[in-house]
This record gives sequence, C-alpha cells and structure tokens, in this order.
Amino acid sequence: MFDTLKDYSIVYSFDRTGYQRHARHFSAIDNARLAGKRVLVTGGTSGIGAALAQRLAAAGATVLVTGRGQGKFDESGLADFGVEFIELDMTRFDQVVSQPLPELDALVCNAGGMPDKLMLVEDRYDVIFASQVVGHYLLIRRCIEQSLLPEGAPVHLTASGGMYLQKLELGDLCWQQHPYDKVKSYANAKRAQVILNQELARQFPTYTFSASHPGWVGTEALREALPGFSNKMGDRLRTSEEGADTIYWCLAEGQALPAGEFWFDRKARKVYPFFWTRESFETRQSLLDLCEDAWLRHGPAAS
Repeated sequence: MFDTLKDYSIVYSFDRTGYQRHARHFSAIDNARLAGKRVLVTGGTSGIGAALAQRLAAAGATVLVTGRGQGKFDESGLADFGVEFIELDMTRFDQVVSQPLPELDALVCNAGGMPDKLMLVEDRYDVIFASQVVGHYLLIRRCIEQSLLPEGAPVHLTASGGMYLQKLELGDLCWQQHPYDKVKSYANAKRAQVILNQELARQFPTYTFSASHPGWVGTEALREALPGFSNKMGDRLRTSEEGADTIYWCLAEGQALPAGEFWFDRKARKVYPFFWTRESFETRQSLLDLCEDAWLRHGPAAS
C-alpha cells in the first residue's frame, strides 16, 4: 500500500528513489538473449541512448547508434566498446529512407530533443514532431518494407511520462496559431509515439512493438532544456543507465513481450490515466494519415 501511494505521488515514482524501489522486484535479465544481435539506436550518442548502447555492447550485441554529427559520437567514448556510428538526422526524411543500413535484429527509436527556438520542417511540423514522430515512423516503415528487420523483431519507442497530461493535437504543428511551447510540443510528440506504438502493433502484428518512459533522468539534454527543473531535482534524477533499463529489458524479452504496451520500470502502465487526454477516433486516424502521407512522399516508391 505504501508503495502504491508513492507511485500515485508521481515524484516518488519518476525520480531515482522510485527506480530503486521498483528495482527491488526486478528479475535478472538473461543477457545471452541479446548476444550476437545487431541493434540500431537512434540518438544514441549521449544520455539514455548511449547508456543503452553500452549495455547492449557489454551483452555481446553489435550496436549501431545514429546522430547528427560524428563529433558527439567521438566524445561519447562508445567506440571503445565497439559501438558503430551512422550519421543520420531524423528531420532529413530523404536521408532517413536512403541512408545505407545493414540488416538488423532490433530497432530503438530514441532520438529526441527540445529546442528553445521554433524550427520548421517542410513547413508542416516543428522539429520536435518531425524528428520524433515522422522521422521515426519513416525509419520503422523502411526497416519493415525493405526487410531490414526480420519478423518478430522488437521495435521500441522511447516516450516520456510528460505525455500523460497531453491530449494529442495535430491542428497547429507549425505553431502558427499559438506561441511556441517546447514542453507542450515534446509532450504532444511523445503522446503521438505512444499512439503509433499501439497502431503499428496492429498494422504489423508479426513484429514486437513496445514503448516506454524512462522516468526523470538527469541527462545533458534535460539540463539544457529544463535547467530549473534539473537544479531543483538534483541528485534525485535517475542516471542514464537507470533510464535505459526498461528499454534493455523490453529488447531482452523479445517476442515474449505483449505487443503495443506502454512500459515503465518493467511494468505495463495505463496510457490514459486522465480521461480528458484521450483523443478522438478521428484525431487518431489523422495521425495515421499524416504518417502515411509522409511515407508516400518520401518512401522508396516516391523516388
């Protein structure tokens, strides 16, 4: 009962004490399940993605990480663990569908940021929605359509607990009707990712889709985006390794994982704890239409 009350408090669930409390119930992971697997992690040069890449490499996986530039990868030290780098900007959709990629055993859609200034992509979306939703959708579709991922392979989207308070909104993705709000845009993109996780699991039932939120993790990206929150939380923020744990667990579970679920600290969680965040069927369909339109404009058939 005491644990349940702490989880309801949010703070004592999402922070590091929440992870430590939940971890007391974790079972050991059979790392051998990931040995020899080839895993691609987008946005894997720092933070949660880098911690995940290092843990996968330690388990014997062949790991490839993407980023917008070689410099950040070189600074990460991941090359020392045998991790390979692929330059890939998730907002450059033509590059997402054409950059040479090897055959994979798993895909982790982890790239994400929260820029202070509004930047638009194709005059259709802001950078946050473009990279985290549209870019990742194109990458997933490409990997499936081009058989870069075998049937049964895990596909994971790293979302955020920030989406809990956000209802999906698609009417102003360029922020022409309202002042740009990076926090709201980020939460909206994460809500869209969680919805896509459910819908892709239905559309491609032979693959194992999952999404998770890592809790409050003290990454460099968080410190830059929300310095006040980071300073207030201090050492109560989770480490990147703790933030990456559920993603790693989902990959290790593989096809044993129920597809389309949303995970936090290795437990399936409600997607709509607040009824007023539930989108209409029409809005959900509009998201799917938006992604399909991007695929038709940028996918292999378009070129």
